[in-house]
Amino acid sequence: MEFRILGPLEVQALGHTLALGGFKQRAVLGLLLLRANQVVATSELLRALWPDENRPATARKILQNAVSGLRTALARAHSRARPAELLTRAPGYMLRITPGSLDVSRFDQRVAEGRTHLEAGRPLRAAELLRDALDEWRGPVLSDLVEQGIDWPEMARLRQLRLDAMEFRFEAELQCGRHQAVLGELITLTAAEPLRERLHGQLMLALYRCGRQAEALAAFTSLRRTLDEEYGLEPSRELQHLQQQILRHDPGLVLAAQAEHPPEPVALVANTPATAVTEPAGTSSGGAPAAESPPRAAALAGSAAASDPVLRPESCRPLSERRDVAVLLVRAAVRPSGEHVGTGAQDTLAHDAMSAAAESIAAHGGRVVGSLGQVWAALFGLRDDTPSAGPDAVRAALAVRDRLARRPELAVSAVVTTGSMLIRRSSVRPDSAVSAVGVLLDTARHMLAEVPPGKVYVGGRAVADTEDRIAYQRVAGGRGTGHGLYEALAPRTRRSPAPGAGHHEREHELTVLTGLLAHSRHRRVPYLLTVLGGPGTGKSRLLAEFAGRAGATDDVLVLRPAFGGPAAPAAALLDAWRAACRPRPAASADAALAALVRSVAGPGPEADPLLRAMLAPDRSGGSPGTALEVWTRVLLAGTRQRPVVLCVDDVHLAPGPVQDWLEGLAGSTTDAPLLVVASARPELLGQRPMWGVGQHSTSTISLAPLPGPRRAPVGPSAVPPPREGVVVLRPGAGRARLLTG
Repeated sequence: MEFRILGPLEVQALGHTLALGGFKQRAVLGLLLLRANQVVATSELLRALWPDENRPATARKILQNAVSGLRTALARAHSRARPAELLTRAPGYMLRITPGSLDVSRFDQRVAEGRTHLEAGRPLRAAELLRDALDEWRGPVLSDLVEQGIDWPEMARLRQLRLDAMEFRFEAELQCGRHQAVLGELITLTAAEPLRERLHGQLMLALYRCGRQAEALAAFTSLRRTLDEEYGLEPSRELQHLQQQILRHDPGLVLAAQAEHPPEPVALVANTPATAVTEPAGTSSGGAPAAESPPRAAALAGSAAASDPVLRPESCRPLSERRDVAVLLVRAAVRPSGEHVGTGAQDTLAHDAMSAAAESIAAHGGRVVGSLGQVWAALFGLRDDTPSAGPDAVRAALAVRDRLARRPELAVSAVVTTGSMLIRRSSVRPDSAVSAVGVLLDTARHMLAEVPPGKVYVGGRAVADTEDRIAYQRVAGGRGTGHGLYEALAPRTRRSPAPGAGHHEREHELTVLTGLLAHSRHRRVPYLLTVLGGPGTGKSRLLAEFAGRAGATDDVLVLRPAFGGPAAPAAALLDAWRAACRPRPAASADAALAALVRSVAGPGPEADPLLRAMLAPDRSGGSPGTALEVWTRVLLAGTRQRPVVLCVDDVHLAPGPVQDWLEGLAGSTTDAPLLVVASARPELLGQRPMWGVGQHSTSTISLAPLPGPRRAPVGPSAVPPPREGVVVLRPGAGRARLLTG
């Protein structure tokens, strides 16, 4: 069982979100979780829920009812892995939970580990851990209770811990040379927190390293004015020293070397065609290494030990190449109707939006390489094994637009253009882009100014590269890249039907299946459809045709595991995943699957047994039920990126645990576009008479034999078909049966 308070209050058990009742019940749980495994006095709970002057005479009774309701909700979860107990302990109550089941505990642990690595001179690992810690935050602490006027001291403490963690993360990122990547966040956060001097120092350093010395000095002047006018204070000595270093262009501020590894992509420079590639960080214009920085400057710049030959500047010179790439710029601005939202909430909204966009971009083979304010930049085509940079970038833009459309406070627009850029790569890690230089960025930036909210515009050359895979319409008056500007509408199907093709012998049933997929996608609910029919009724052909149509575009993931064979259920699912990812190689598919597992379990050692259960099911040693539970969590995580369709043939031959798992998927959650289509012979209902009963999102189609000279089935599986042309809908105890002929 997992408890989440870093955002709206939420409790999950095996992927299912628990209903927690009304406001008072949720507030009691929120306060008990803020003090997990500690006794909270009844008097404290009463004060937290009601001011003394407004407390009703029945307040104690209301509190007791809330506690009773919470106990009932927790007991209903039946969580075997991580149970929780709400105990009565004088003088109040205590919520006993296991370590790691609360998001605050995971946040604290990863922050502590990140700080340890940072102090030990390992900023790359520190940055990863601190990013993972901050990813636990889904919004302000207990944001659903805050809307009702709740603001307890423990919540303010957590807000400060988050700011501290962000400062440590910025420090680690700066030591890794990622000043361009964090600059936008620093600008936004210093505006929201105008008195935090450490943040201002990090902003000044990032601006200086990006070649914006005047703005770095302006940031110092703004802070000095604020401190003087409001408190009569001067900035700290460290900040004053940093200002002097900027004024004299102290070489100690230039990142002389990168700790642990050269940086990931950190710089996007919009330039004129004649601009040459600059020297690598840490070298002078003549190519000589930068002078050794003094101790204070070294601490600010985050330089590595010069004694390591791998880390010395002369061994890290970049390799430059001109390469055809696709540039994606995404802008997510708070709509005018949402400007009443506080600055802190806007920052959280922007961070969550950027995290969601980064997931979609990575899923399509791109890499976020920088941000500035409300605009993020991503590159596609940096690797030799991704030749379809243009289509991938447009699909990613459409996925980001659709995903962020769920946030009505945001106005999202995007632009894609393709062309040649100068890419600089590290000689130590050639697979990592150091920077990208070219007029393509200027072109994309000018195009983005023309894009209205909710639209994705694509430049003329990129349209020519992708029109066979993406549907477009011309934008009236759009300048684009000189070849016109087009709006991307949706991905095209991968294959065009042959003349006369398109009609299927089960076209009516295919329409039903397509409608259910649209329903699951629009309502974001899981659904189980069972297709029953005897031999010769075309069940397998129906599933194959539907899987082909549903998977004809890249915005739906279709899996077709074969559970009736000799392979273990987890191995069958792994084979289906790899098949769905083709033409990508198996290693690339496994890497994408591992990323989903870590998004569920976190990057720590907790993910290792799950990865073994997923990627090496024959050697993991776990039970089939455990592996299927892991797959449930992974598939639900995958639905955050795109709808998932699971097509399973001959379910009546599948093992019992697989049948249990398939039936349970429809009730596993209430916020996931997941469609399960299971075909079986009528024997399935003999094996499991209550199949699908009691669930709202289930239905059954019974197939009549196809017309024509087919041999009628014999034996116990023979079922009298309904009359030709008759459609009967029979609602039952939680299940609707659709008989078609």
